[in-house]
Amino acid sequence: MTPKSKKMDFESALQRLEEITDLLESGDKSLEESIKFYSEGLELSKFCDEKLSATEEKIRIITEKKGLPVEEDFDEDEE
Repeated sequence: MTPKSKKMDFESALQRLEEITDLLESGDKSLEESIKFYSEGLELSKFCDEKLSATEEKIRIITEKKGLPVEEDFDEDEE
């Protein structure tokens, strides 16, 4: 299942990417199957990266100081 074949959210794409990683790491797939899974994984990885970038942009837009949008780096350590 690729992002294009079905409307997929970030969490579903990430879960499928983890499944593909496990399948490829098992080493018991044929070369043709491995290439198919690898290709799907690349599509999912790109999809997830685009979703994260879009979300990061939304966070920048929402973050405001004195009523004006300000770009700030996201800091995971801040709580």
